[in-house]
Amino acid sequence: MKKLSRTRLKDINGKGSGCDFCPTSGNYGDGPEYTNSCMAFWALSPTCRNCVDVSADCYGPDYSDYFGH
Repeated sequence: MKKLSRTRLKDINGKGSGCDFCPTSGNYGDGPEYTNSCMAFWALSPTCRNCVDVSADCYGPDYSDYFGH
């Protein structure tokens, strides 16, 4: 089996097809190095959450009410 790059895999899976109306610029996390907060990440629709760059911090214990269900 041939290993595919992430870029190539996105193209195969229809890159952007489900992310057309999602804010895909910037990134999400806690701290000054992120352009958006974790709360902004959890305010996104479930579909859009799969389209953005997010820090593992947003899945930490402070946010367990959002992803623990």
